[in-house]
Amino acid sequence: MAVEGRSSNHFELAYTEYEFLIDFGQAYGDSGEALVHTRIIMTPRSAKTLLRMLHEMMEKYENTIGPVPERSA
Repeated sequence: MAVEGRSSNHFELAYTEYEFLIDFGQAYGDSGEALVHTRIIMTPRSAKTLLRMLHEMMEKYENTIGPVPERSA
């Protein structure tokens, strides 16, 4: 089975007592409007694992390729 890749430059986060929700979408232009195309629902424990893994991956990326600039407000 092939995995479908989707581009995302828009994210929305929420949580309940039992779940973390991450919505991924694509924003177009300066209007601020975005089309959400994917929602990931995970347990708080899985969210914490994802946070750790993303942090480790960003450190590896920046050590290999260079710093990623912060997004200006």
